[in-house]
Amino acid sequence: MQKPAATQALALTLSLSITILSAASKLDSQTAWAKSKKSSLQSATAKADAKATSDEAPMEAWRDLTVTPWAALLCIHGLSLHASSYASFGKQMGHLGIPTYAIDIRGFGSWQNQKAATNLDFDLAFEDIKNALISIRKAHPGLPIIILGESMGGALALQTAADNPKLVDALICSVPARQSQGQKTTNIKAALGFIYTPNKELLVGPKVIARATSNPEVAEEWEQDPLNRSRFSAKDLNRFRHLMSQNPHKARQIADIPVLFLQGASDRLIKPSGTLELFSKIQSTDKNLVMVGSAEHLIFEQGQFANDMVDLVSNWIEKHVVSGKKISGVAETESTKKSEPSREQADEEANSYKQGLGHFKIAEGEILLGDYKQAEEHLSTTLQIARGTALAARAHKLLLELPEKFIAPPLGSSSPTSLAKISLNEAKDNTKPTLLVFCAPWIEACKTLAADITTALGSDADKINVVWIDADEEKNKPLLAEYGIKPLPAILYLKKSNEVFLYSLGDPGPTAIHTRVQQLLKAE
Repeated sequence: MQKPAATQALALTLSLSITILSAASKLDSQTAWAKSKKSSLQSATAKADAKATSDEAPMEAWRDLTVTPWAALLCIHGLSLHASSYASFGKQMGHLGIPTYAIDIRGFGSWQNQKAATNLDFDLAFEDIKNALISIRKAHPGLPIIILGESMGGALALQTAADNPKLVDALICSVPARQSQGQKTTNIKAALGFIYTPNKELLVGPKVIARATSNPEVAEEWEQDPLNRSRFSAKDLNRFRHLMSQNPHKARQIADIPVLFLQGASDRLIKPSGTLELFSKIQSTDKNLVMVGSAEHLIFEQGQFANDMVDLVSNWIEKHVVSGKKISGVAETESTKKSEPSREQADEEANSYKQGLGHFKIAEGEILLGDYKQAEEHLSTTLQIARGTALAARAHKLLLELPEKFIAPPLGSSSPTSLAKISLNEAKDNTKPTLLVFCAPWIEACKTLAADITTALGSDADKINVVWIDADEEKNKPLLAEYGIKPLPAILYLKKSNEVFLYSLGDPGPTAIHTRVQQLLKAE
């Protein structure tokens, strides 16, 4: 790894803005992810048999149908891995309104079950990727399509973007360089093998794994996953090296789309200097390079991503791809003409997201001008339009930062009629006071609120009704309006008469909830 001074000098020469991300936020669930995967290894073999049944590339998809989509992502896996390596990352991106897809590259994953498709074939892989992009475009017309790849997948993504500019709206590459660390022995073996035994397979998986991760549980899962590949012939390794050697030439062809490069600062497999050098060849003026704290080789796959990486990627897509960008698209064909209604619907969704972004920016301006009432209205509109997306999360955070009088529900209000309308069994017993809890499943603070309330109630749990209201359900909209609910989560502390006595906004914590519960009980 280069010294900081050398890196800074290169960054200045290239006029780059290099971001250093801390790895302190590494997901605590990495080990749990590895453990959970072990239990599914047997079913993975059956899954592989089921997926490899045709010449179409096996694809995985992660989409949250409760969230408005505003971009789509195609992920390309690294050497020895497969499409499902992106499962954890894809699920989180899907929850943010970015439907995420991944395919098995020829020779990997489910393709290993087809004897005729076990050799690496990057020409066919590029065709598979192109077809996947076209399919995603048809599924999400009007939305920007971003291609993301890691390691070998980064090279495939980069070269696909270079050769198919009309199919890709942005490129995200994680460690796509070829300058590896400590690979001389493998290279010599591959060279000798290519001369004397070109079809004999070499066991390279363990060496790759050892340098890619220092997490023993992730390494063990990687080795045991039947969809992962650890043996390659000298011919395959030569094809791989040729693929990686094309990166510099292809990088020079990328000039018109936003590009994001990422490199783990503690990568023991690929030299950071190689990624910097390749990044310098990108011709696009809208390009960013992120050095990720103490991250190792894998940044997105195998559950190895940090929470802030999801935020970084989604925010980068919003800023560099969605805001004011013209979306690419394939030429109109008879098949696309027939699907006109779905395309119009997707166009409407994309435009709605831009409208939400517009309201958010207006709200930011209103806050600077001190007009908090107008800011609250625009932020509320943003939440309605972009529900569940990263933009909605930002709007919600900003809403909670407004002066309390602009977001607080009115005290003293009562709505026994509405309570009866929505058939809340817990509220039927009016001999007890009630906690009316407004939440939405996509809001982070709501995920821990149930545990906080249970802790706060303690021995008083049988003295109070707890009623949960899903703020995203259409039938509950009138109730939110009647009680003046704006930021979430919101807890209303109702007396036996359904009069609002107290309230909590945001994530108050069990201590604050307990204090208010005691005040409510004493007031009765």
